[in-house]
Amino acid sequence: MFKIQVLSQQNDTKFWNDTFSTIWEGAIDLSIQNNFQVDKGADLIVIDLCGELSNKINILGDISPNLVGKHFLIASDKKDADIAIDGIKLGAMGFLVKPFKRADLISCLDKLNSTPGGKLPTKRNAKIITMISYKGGTGVSTATANLGYTLANIYKKKTLIIDAAGFSNHITVLLNMIPKCTLADICKQGNELDESYLNNAVSTLGPNLGVIGGLLKTSDFGDINISSLEHLLKIADEVYDFILVDTPSHSLDEITMLFIEKSNDLLLMTTFDLLAIRDNRFFIQTLKELGISENKIKPIINRQDWYIGSLEPELIQKQINHNIFHSLPNDWNLSVEAANYGRPVLEVSPNSQLATSYKILGGKISKSDIPEHHESPELHTAEATRDKKKGLLSWF
Repeated sequence: MFKIQVLSQQNDTKFWNDTFSTIWEGAIDLSIQNNFQVDKGADLIVIDLCGELSNKINILGDISPNLVGKHFLIASDKKDADIAIDGIKLGAMGFLVKPFKRADLISCLDKLNSTPGGKLPTKRNAKIITMISYKGGTGVSTATANLGYTLANIYKKKTLIIDAAGFSNHITVLLNMIPKCTLADICKQGNELDESYLNNAVSTLGPNLGVIGGLLKTSDFGDINISSLEHLLKIADEVYDFILVDTPSHSLDEITMLFIEKSNDLLLMTTFDLLAIRDNRFFIQTLKELGISENKIKPIINRQDWYIGSLEPELIQKQINHNIFHSLPNDWNLSVEAANYGRPVLEVSPNSQLATSYKILGGKISKSDIPEHHESPELHTAEATRDKKKGLLSWF
Protein backbone atom coordinates (compact mmCIF):
# COMPACT_ATOMS: atom_id res chain seq x y z
CA MET A 1 0.00 0.00 0.00
CA PHE A 2 1.29 3.43 -0.99
CA LYS A 3 1.43 5.64 2.12
CA ILE A 4 0.91 9.36 1.54
CA GLN A 5 1.07 12.03 4.23
CA VAL A 6 -0.28 15.51 3.53
CA LEU A 7 0.96 18.29 5.81
CA SER A 8 -1.70 20.96 5.70
CA GLN A 9 -3.81 23.28 7.80
CA GLN A 10 -6.60 22.89 5.27
CA ASN A 11 -9.19 20.12 5.57
CA ASP A 12 -8.47 18.78 2.07
CA THR A 13 -8.67 15.03 2.64
CA LYS A 14 -11.32 14.53 -0.06
CA PHE A 15 -9.38 16.64 -2.61
CA TRP A 16 -6.14 14.71 -2.15
CA ASN A 17 -7.90 11.31 -2.03
CA ASP A 18 -9.71 12.08 -5.27
CA THR A 19 -6.52 13.44 -6.85
CA PHE A 20 -4.35 10.44 -6.11
CA SER A 21 -7.03 7.83 -6.76
CA THR A 22 -7.27 8.96 -10.39
CA ILE A 23 -3.57 8.62 -11.12
CA TRP A 24 -2.29 5.87 -8.79
CA GLU A 25 -2.99 2.23 -9.53
CA GLY A 26 -3.41 0.27 -6.34
CA ALA A 27 -4.39 0.99 -2.75
CA ILE A 28 -3.31 4.18 -1.01
CA ASP A 29 -3.20 5.16 2.63
CA LEU A 30 -3.60 8.94 2.84
CA SER A 31 -3.52 10.96 6.05
CA ILE A 32 -3.69 14.67 6.81
CA GLN A 33 -1.38 16.10 9.48
CA ASN A 34 -2.17 19.70 10.44
CA ASN A 35 0.82 20.30 12.74
CA PHE A 36 3.47 19.66 10.07
CA GLN A 37 5.00 16.63 11.80
CA VAL A 38 6.68 14.37 9.23
CA ASP A 39 5.86 10.66 9.37
CA LYS A 40 9.10 8.72 8.81
CA GLY A 41 7.16 5.78 7.40
CA ALA A 42 5.44 7.72 4.61
CA ASP A 43 6.30 6.93 0.99
CA LEU A 44 5.42 10.45 -0.13
CA ILE A 45 5.10 13.73 1.78
CA VAL A 46 2.89 16.49 0.36
CA ILE A 47 3.50 19.89 1.94
CA ASP A 48 0.31 21.87 1.31
CA LEU A 49 1.02 25.55 1.96
CA CYS A 50 -2.38 26.83 0.85
CA GLY A 51 -4.29 29.38 2.87
CA GLU A 52 -3.26 32.42 4.85
CA LEU A 53 0.04 31.20 6.24
CA SER A 54 2.30 34.13 7.06
CA ASN A 55 5.35 32.02 7.80
CA LYS A 56 5.52 29.57 4.90
CA ILE A 57 9.29 29.86 4.54
CA ASN A 58 9.76 29.26 8.26
CA ILE A 59 7.49 26.21 8.16
CA LEU A 60 9.53 24.71 5.35
CA GLY A 61 12.78 25.50 7.15
CA ASP A 62 11.60 23.99 10.44
CA ILE A 63 10.68 20.63 8.93
CA SER A 64 13.56 20.48 6.43
CA PRO A 65 15.80 18.20 8.58
CA ASN A 66 13.01 15.57 8.60
CA LEU A 67 12.61 15.77 4.82
CA VAL A 68 16.15 14.61 4.10
CA GLY A 69 16.07 11.34 2.17
CA LYS A 70 12.29 11.58 1.69
CA HIS A 71 10.21 11.90 -1.46
CA PHE A 72 8.20 15.08 -1.09
CA LEU A 73 6.50 17.76 -3.13
CA ILE A 74 5.14 21.21 -2.33
CA ALA A 75 1.69 22.54 -3.20
CA SER A 76 0.38 26.07 -2.86
CA ASP A 77 -2.53 28.19 -4.05
CA LYS A 78 -0.15 30.98 -5.08
CA LYS A 79 3.02 31.17 -7.13
CA ASP A 80 5.92 31.84 -4.78
CA ALA A 81 9.41 31.82 -6.27
CA ASP A 82 11.15 31.87 -2.87
CA ILE A 83 9.33 28.76 -1.66
CA ALA A 84 9.88 27.00 -4.97
CA ILE A 85 13.62 27.72 -4.88
CA ASP A 86 13.94 26.62 -1.24
CA GLY A 87 12.02 23.46 -2.07
CA ILE A 88 14.35 22.65 -4.96
CA LYS A 89 17.38 23.15 -2.72
CA LEU A 90 15.91 20.68 -0.21
CA GLY A 91 15.28 18.10 -2.94
CA ALA A 92 11.55 18.54 -3.59
CA MET A 93 10.15 16.49 -6.48
CA GLY A 94 8.12 19.47 -7.63
CA PHE A 95 6.18 22.64 -6.82
CA LEU A 96 2.48 22.56 -7.75
CA VAL A 97 0.11 25.52 -7.81
CA LYS A 98 -3.57 24.71 -7.29
CA PRO A 99 -5.50 24.01 -9.38
CA PHE A 100 -2.70 22.01 -10.99
CA LYS A 101 -2.99 19.76 -14.00
CA ARG A 102 -3.14 16.00 -13.64
CA ALA A 103 -0.12 15.68 -15.94
CA ASP A 104 1.96 17.94 -13.66
CA LEU A 105 1.38 15.66 -10.67
CA ILE A 106 2.13 12.56 -12.74
CA SER A 107 5.41 14.16 -13.83
CA CYS A 108 6.37 14.66 -10.19
CA LEU A 109 5.45 11.11 -9.21
CA ASP A 110 7.58 9.71 -12.03
CA LYS A 111 10.55 10.71 -9.85
CA LEU A 112 9.49 8.21 -7.18
CA ASN A 113 11.51 5.59 -9.00
CA SER A 114 14.72 7.52 -8.34
CA THR A 115 16.62 7.30 -5.08
CA PRO A 116 16.94 10.65 -3.23
CA GLY A 117 20.46 11.93 -3.67
CA GLY A 118 21.51 8.84 -5.60
CA LYS A 119 23.65 5.97 -4.39
CA LEU A 120 27.28 5.32 -5.04
CA PRO A 121 27.87 2.30 -7.27
CA THR A 122 30.51 0.86 -4.97
CA LYS A 123 31.12 0.75 -1.24
CA ARG A 124 34.13 2.50 0.22
CA ASN A 125 36.18 2.02 3.36
CA ALA A 126 36.81 5.48 4.75
CA LYS A 127 39.95 6.62 6.50
CA ILE A 128 38.96 8.65 9.57
CA ILE A 129 41.18 11.62 10.42
CA THR A 130 40.52 13.61 13.59
CA MET A 131 41.98 17.10 13.81
CA ILE A 132 43.00 17.97 17.38
CA SER A 133 44.88 20.45 19.56
CA TYR A 134 44.78 21.10 23.27
CA LYS A 135 45.72 24.75 22.74
CA GLY A 136 43.17 27.00 21.06
CA GLY A 137 44.14 29.27 18.18
CA THR A 138 46.41 26.77 16.44
CA GLY A 139 44.28 26.65 13.27
CA VAL A 140 42.50 23.32 13.64
CA SER A 141 39.31 24.39 11.84
CA THR A 142 41.21 26.23 9.10
CA ALA A 143 43.41 23.20 8.46
CA THR A 144 40.39 20.87 8.48
CA ALA A 145 38.54 22.94 5.88
CA ASN A 146 41.55 23.33 3.60
CA LEU A 147 42.72 19.72 3.89
CA GLY A 148 39.20 18.49 3.18
CA TYR A 149 39.01 20.72 0.11
CA THR A 150 42.45 19.49 -1.04
CA LEU A 151 41.56 15.80 -0.73
CA ALA A 152 38.27 16.35 -2.55
CA ASN A 153 39.45 18.60 -5.37
CA ILE A 154 43.12 17.81 -5.95
CA TYR A 155 43.09 14.08 -5.18
CA LYS A 156 39.42 13.50 -6.14
CA LYS A 157 38.66 11.67 -2.91
CA LYS A 158 35.11 11.49 -1.63
CA THR A 159 35.51 13.46 1.60
CA LEU A 160 33.19 14.23 4.51
CA ILE A 161 33.94 16.91 7.12
CA ILE A 162 32.14 16.57 10.46
CA ASP A 163 32.09 19.75 12.54
CA ALA A 164 32.23 18.42 16.10
CA ALA A 165 33.81 21.57 17.57
CA GLY A 166 30.87 22.69 19.68
CA PHE A 167 28.96 25.76 18.49
CA SER A 168 31.62 27.36 16.32
CA ASN A 169 30.46 26.07 12.92
CA HIS A 170 33.76 27.38 11.58
CA ILE A 171 33.91 24.83 8.75
CA THR A 172 30.73 26.07 7.07
CA VAL A 173 31.90 29.67 7.41
CA LEU A 174 35.38 28.96 6.02
CA LEU A 175 33.84 27.19 3.02
CA ASN A 176 30.85 29.56 2.68
CA MET A 177 28.32 26.76 3.05
CA ILE A 178 24.92 26.87 4.72
CA PRO A 179 24.55 23.54 6.58
CA LYS A 180 21.53 21.44 5.64
CA CYS A 181 21.69 19.41 8.83
CA THR A 182 23.67 19.70 12.02
CA LEU A 183 25.35 16.89 13.90
CA ALA A 184 22.37 16.96 16.27
CA ASP A 185 19.93 16.48 13.37
CA ILE A 186 21.92 13.45 12.24
CA CYS A 187 21.95 11.97 15.74
CA LYS A 188 18.16 12.31 15.97
CA GLN A 189 17.90 9.61 13.30
CA GLY A 190 19.67 7.12 15.57
CA ASN A 191 20.06 3.69 13.99
CA GLU A 192 17.48 4.61 11.34
CA LEU A 193 20.13 6.72 9.61
CA ASP A 194 20.92 5.21 6.22
CA GLU A 195 23.03 6.06 3.21
CA SER A 196 20.17 7.80 1.44
CA TYR A 197 19.52 10.14 4.37
CA LEU A 198 23.22 10.88 4.80
CA ASN A 199 23.70 11.70 1.13
CA ASN A 200 20.91 14.26 1.35
CA ALA A 201 21.80 15.59 4.81
CA VAL A 202 25.28 16.85 3.99
CA SER A 203 25.95 20.21 2.40
CA THR A 204 28.13 19.76 -0.66
CA LEU A 205 30.87 21.77 -2.32
CA GLY A 206 31.52 20.19 -5.69
CA PRO A 207 31.07 16.49 -6.40
CA ASN A 208 33.45 15.16 -3.71
CA LEU A 209 33.18 17.31 -0.57
CA GLY A 210 30.38 17.10 1.99
CA VAL A 211 29.98 18.87 5.35
CA ILE A 212 27.87 18.15 8.42
CA GLY A 213 27.43 21.37 10.39
CA GLY A 214 28.11 21.84 14.09
CA LEU A 215 25.65 22.47 16.90
CA LEU A 216 23.50 25.60 16.82
CA LYS A 217 21.87 25.77 20.25
CA THR A 218 22.51 24.42 23.74
CA SER A 219 19.54 22.05 23.53
CA ASP A 220 21.36 20.24 20.71
CA PHE A 221 23.59 18.61 23.32
CA GLY A 222 20.64 16.48 24.38
CA ASP A 223 20.45 14.92 20.91
CA ILE A 224 24.13 13.92 20.75
CA ASN A 225 24.83 10.36 21.87
CA ILE A 226 27.65 7.91 21.32
CA SER A 227 25.50 5.21 19.76
CA SER A 228 24.23 7.55 17.04
CA LEU A 229 27.72 8.87 16.32
CA GLU A 230 29.07 5.34 15.96
CA HIS A 231 26.24 4.53 13.56
CA LEU A 232 27.00 7.71 11.59
CA LEU A 233 30.63 6.65 11.18
CA LYS A 234 29.52 3.16 10.15
CA ILE A 235 27.28 4.52 7.38
CA ALA A 236 29.77 7.19 6.26
CA ASP A 237 32.53 4.57 6.16
CA GLU A 238 30.87 2.98 3.12
CA VAL A 239 30.16 6.28 1.35
CA TYR A 240 33.38 8.28 1.70
CA ASP A 241 37.10 7.79 1.18
CA PHE A 242 38.02 10.19 4.00
CA ILE A 243 36.16 11.47 7.05
CA LEU A 244 37.71 14.56 8.67
CA VAL A 245 36.51 15.54 12.15
CA ASP A 246 37.00 19.05 13.53
CA THR A 247 37.18 18.91 17.34
CA PRO A 248 37.25 21.59 20.07
CA SER A 249 40.39 22.60 21.95
CA HIS A 250 40.87 21.94 25.68
CA SER A 251 38.57 18.95 25.44
CA LEU A 252 38.80 15.23 26.08
CA ASP A 253 35.09 14.67 26.58
CA GLU A 254 33.26 11.50 25.60
CA ILE A 255 32.42 12.73 22.08
CA THR A 256 35.96 13.87 21.28
CA MET A 257 37.40 10.64 22.68
CA LEU A 258 35.06 8.61 20.44
CA PHE A 259 36.40 10.30 17.32
CA ILE A 260 39.96 9.96 18.60
CA GLU A 261 39.56 6.24 19.24
CA LYS A 262 37.87 5.60 15.89
CA SER A 263 40.49 7.52 13.90
CA ASN A 264 43.16 6.10 11.67
CA ASP A 265 45.22 9.26 12.11
CA LEU A 266 45.23 12.15 14.60
CA LEU A 267 46.54 15.37 13.10
CA LEU A 268 47.63 17.47 16.08
CA MET A 269 47.99 21.16 15.22
CA THR A 270 50.59 23.27 17.01
CA THR A 271 52.36 26.56 16.41
CA PHE A 272 55.69 28.06 17.47
CA ASP A 273 53.86 29.60 20.42
CA LEU A 274 55.54 28.25 23.55
CA LEU A 275 52.15 27.82 25.23
CA ALA A 276 50.93 25.70 22.32
CA ILE A 277 54.07 23.57 22.49
CA ARG A 278 53.67 23.10 26.23
CA ASP A 279 49.94 22.28 26.05
CA ASN A 280 50.29 19.86 23.16
CA ARG A 281 53.19 18.06 24.84
CA PHE A 282 50.82 17.43 27.73
CA PHE A 283 48.07 16.42 25.29
CA ILE A 284 50.26 13.88 23.46
CA GLN A 285 51.40 12.34 26.71
CA THR A 286 47.81 12.10 27.95
CA LEU A 287 46.67 10.41 24.74
CA LYS A 288 49.44 7.85 25.05
CA GLU A 289 48.49 7.17 28.68
CA LEU A 290 44.90 6.64 27.55
CA GLY A 291 46.08 3.89 25.22
CA ILE A 292 46.17 5.78 21.93
CA SER A 293 48.89 4.41 19.66
CA GLU A 294 51.67 6.94 19.18
CA ASN A 295 51.83 5.98 15.51
CA LYS A 296 48.40 7.55 15.02
CA ILE A 297 49.49 10.91 16.45
CA LYS A 298 50.89 13.14 13.70
CA PRO A 299 51.86 16.68 14.84
CA ILE A 300 51.68 19.49 12.30
CA ILE A 301 53.42 22.82 12.81
CA ASN A 302 51.13 25.60 11.63
CA ARG A 303 52.25 29.12 10.64
CA GLN A 304 55.94 28.22 10.40
CA ASP A 305 57.89 31.45 9.80
CA TRP A 306 61.68 31.58 9.43
CA TYR A 307 61.89 35.36 9.46
CA ILE A 308 60.65 36.26 12.93
CA GLY A 309 63.05 34.29 15.10
CA SER A 310 60.85 31.18 15.30
CA LEU A 311 62.01 28.06 17.02
CA GLU A 312 63.55 25.33 14.89
CA PRO A 313 61.17 22.43 14.12
CA GLU A 314 63.77 20.08 15.58
CA LEU A 315 63.49 21.88 18.91
CA ILE A 316 59.70 21.62 18.88
CA GLN A 317 60.03 17.95 18.03
CA LYS A 318 62.32 17.51 21.02
CA GLN A 319 60.01 19.46 23.32
CA ILE A 320 56.88 17.46 22.46
CA ASN A 321 58.88 14.21 22.35
CA HIS A 322 57.27 13.22 19.06
CA ASN A 323 58.19 13.32 15.38
CA ILE A 324 56.80 16.24 13.34
CA PHE A 325 54.61 15.00 10.49
CA HIS A 326 54.28 18.20 8.44
CA SER A 327 54.76 21.97 8.55
CA LEU A 328 52.50 24.64 7.06
CA PRO A 329 54.18 27.96 6.17
CA ASN A 330 52.98 31.22 7.68
CA ASP A 331 50.93 33.26 5.21
CA TRP A 332 48.74 35.27 7.52
CA ASN A 333 47.43 37.67 4.86
CA LEU A 334 46.37 34.86 2.55
CA SER A 335 44.70 32.97 5.40
CA VAL A 336 42.74 36.05 6.48
CA GLU A 337 41.71 36.83 2.90
CA ALA A 338 40.54 33.27 2.32
CA ALA A 339 38.59 33.21 5.59
CA ASN A 340 36.94 36.57 4.90
CA TYR A 341 35.78 35.42 1.48
CA GLY A 342 34.78 31.95 2.68
CA ARG A 343 37.09 30.26 0.18
CA PRO A 344 39.91 27.71 0.55
CA VAL A 345 43.46 28.97 0.03
CA LEU A 346 43.72 26.72 -3.03
CA GLU A 347 41.04 28.83 -4.68
CA VAL A 348 42.30 32.21 -3.54
CA SER A 349 45.96 31.57 -4.40
CA PRO A 350 46.48 28.09 -5.93
CA ASN A 351 50.20 28.62 -6.58
CA SER A 352 51.12 30.00 -3.15
CA GLN A 353 53.48 28.21 -0.79
CA LEU A 354 50.62 27.58 1.63
CA ALA A 355 48.45 26.02 -1.10
CA THR A 356 51.38 23.85 -2.20
CA SER A 357 51.95 22.75 1.39
CA TYR A 358 48.30 21.65 1.68
CA LYS A 359 48.74 19.66 -1.55
CA ILE A 360 51.79 17.95 -0.05
CA LEU A 361 49.89 17.24 3.18
CA GLY A 362 47.00 15.80 1.18
CA GLY A 363 49.47 13.58 -0.64
CA LYS A 364 50.91 12.31 2.62
CA ILE A 365 47.44 11.55 3.98
CA SER A 366 46.16 9.87 0.83
CA LYS A 367 49.55 8.30 0.05
CA SER A 368 49.35 9.78 -3.43
CA ASP A 369 51.59 11.91 -5.61
CA ILE A 370 50.42 15.42 -6.43
CA PRO A 371 48.75 15.19 -9.85
CA GLU A 372 50.97 16.81 -12.44
CA HIS A 373 48.05 18.22 -14.40
CA HIS A 374 45.27 18.56 -11.89
CA GLU A 375 42.38 20.89 -12.64
CA SER A 376 43.16 24.26 -11.12
CA PRO A 377 40.40 25.87 -9.06
CA GLU A 378 38.49 28.52 -10.92
CA LEU A 379 40.10 31.95 -10.54
CA HIS A 380 37.46 34.49 -9.61
CA THR A 381 37.39 38.04 -10.89
CA ALA A 382 37.27 40.92 -8.44
CA GLU A 383 33.55 41.26 -9.08
CA ALA A 384 32.94 37.58 -8.43
CA THR A 385 34.99 37.79 -5.26
CA ARG A 386 32.85 40.64 -4.00
CA ASP A 387 29.73 38.60 -4.76
CA LYS A 388 31.20 35.66 -2.86
CA LYS A 389 31.88 37.86 0.14
CA LYS A 390 28.37 39.20 0.05
CA GLY A 391 27.04 35.67 -0.07
CA LEU A 392 29.09 34.72 2.98
CA LEU A 393 27.98 37.62 5.12
CA SER A 394 24.33 37.38 4.14
CA TRP A 395 23.60 34.30 6.26
CA PHE A 396 25.32 35.32 9.50
